[in-house]
Amino acid sequence: MVSAPPLTRRSFGTAAALSALTLPVLAACGGGGSAAGDGDADTAVLKVGFPADSENWDPHQPPQTVTRAVARQIADTLVDQHPETGEIVGWLAEEWETDEDSSQFTFHLREGVTFSDGTALTAESIRSNFDRIIDIGPLAYIGASHLRGYTGTEVTDELTAVVSFDGPNAQFLQAATTQSLSILADSTLALDPEEVARGGPAVVGSGAYTFEEYVPGESITLVRRDDYDWGSQAYDNQGAAAYERVEISFIPDPTTLAGAVSSGQIDYAFSLDVSTIASIDTDRLHLSNVPTRGISFPLIPFVYREIFADEAVRRAINPATDRAEIAERIYQGQVEPATGLLTAATPGSADLSEFLEHDPDLARSILKDAGWTEGEDGIRVDEDGERLTLTIQYVGGNTLYEQLFQLLQTQWAAVGIEFVLKPVTEAESSEYGLYDAPYDLSTWTQGRADPDVLRVVYSSFYENQSFFFGNALPEIDEALLALQSTTDPDERAAASENAQRLLLEGGYSFPLIDAVSLTAASQQLAGIRLDAENKPVFADTAPA
Repeated sequence: MVSAPPLTRRSFGTAAALSALTLPVLAACGGGGSAAGDGDADTAVLKVGFPADSENWDPHQPPQTVTRAVARQIADTLVDQHPETGEIVGWLAEEWETDEDSSQFTFHLREGVTFSDGTALTAESIRSNFDRIIDIGPLAYIGASHLRGYTGTEVTDELTAVVSFDGPNAQFLQAATTQSLSILADSTLALDPEEVARGGPAVVGSGAYTFEEYVPGESITLVRRDDYDWGSQAYDNQGAAAYERVEISFIPDPTTLAGAVSSGQIDYAFSLDVSTIASIDTDRLHLSNVPTRGISFPLIPFVYREIFADEAVRRAINPATDRAEIAERIYQGQVEPATGLLTAATPGSADLSEFLEHDPDLARSILKDAGWTEGEDGIRVDEDGERLTLTIQYVGGNTLYEQLFQLLQTQWAAVGIEFVLKPVTEAESSEYGLYDAPYDLSTWTQGRADPDVLRVVYSSFYENQSFFFGNALPEIDEALLALQSTTDPDERAAASENAQRLLLEGGYSFPLIDAVSLTAASQQLAGIRLDAENKPVFADTAPA
């Protein structure tokens, strides 16, 4: 088992920031079509803008949207999920069977698939990849959570792999569509995980593009595979991509990113800041606002902090929070207030807005009944005179975050809660991990088109990912495990709702808004297809 460094504030803060207004592009700019496009159109280079670099480009390792977006282009998965219907469709596997209790999955692979280094995809490739994810342990914590209970992969012939678990794993087939379970070449699997994380040609998959170059802090270059003809059945084009190269530039300043797509310097701009929307000329650009699937954008309490040992404090936060005001003032009406722990677009979501109504009188009553009395300045104190103070630490300079936290300061002060903001530098943010923070709350979100995403974030199972790791909440863990025990959609929805109710009743999460993808694209493009997690599919992108 490879040990992983703790997930630092820098890494999980970056992931959350990218997910709040996440990366994927235009749902449809004028029809899906094939990637062939107009024969006279310039298809030499597709220019893309990302708002941030990543610390890690190994598809198996980090959850950051930018990494997963690149992995989508260079590495394929066993199956895919249709972005409109949610149906599981073929990709590297053309057929599959599942046993009665969802503990064994048999995949029949396509013939003729090769990795970009020329080696063939075989059933042994599936075994080697899944074994590697387990072997590197906490480094691949998302993939490892998808493979919970994995007992091995049996190779019954060159193109047949039987993946087995020690019990029901109803979420696995959908999990096999995600980039965390991408299939990589043996040449990549043989490398040290740190070398794979550095990106570039070392990351070899069977995707429509190859990873030609990575310049840290500047750019990524992808190059088309002309021999690619095994694309996902979820999309119109299953052959080679239209664009020969994809050049991705990292443009962290929101105004500069919006300006780059407005001026034509880039063809796509991902994750636009809401403050820049007014500058987008919709007569010249396609502007897209697409709801995301996965965890609603929350603040999550560190339950090991003394202040949150008090259930009343946890339970008072949600009624003290005015989500409608946040959606309108901070996100300029581009998002919807959260109605549960999953976004409304996520399969298995539930309308639990009864727990999220703005009711400051209720918040005051909860705190008063628990012995928190109002001080001279309006901030409540306990019987020992200790102020009711919550603290959050974040990397300074993110205007949207600072405005959000300042609004929460005002809202919570109205019920007697002091909210202290501590902006820090990137270096300072790396000093603490997920389980030793000297502050009380964190942002986080995770995209996935399946309710099982709740298990990863809100259980105690996974080091470096689960917020309650080392501080187990047994009733909630049990409720989350029920998501794995059945494939019946109604039963899974009921399990999802039960787990969310328990978390909200106990005050273990404070969901704020349903995240969206705010992006802009040149009208020189016929259409940009998104996968089920709203990541761009460059292989199905064509000029107008």
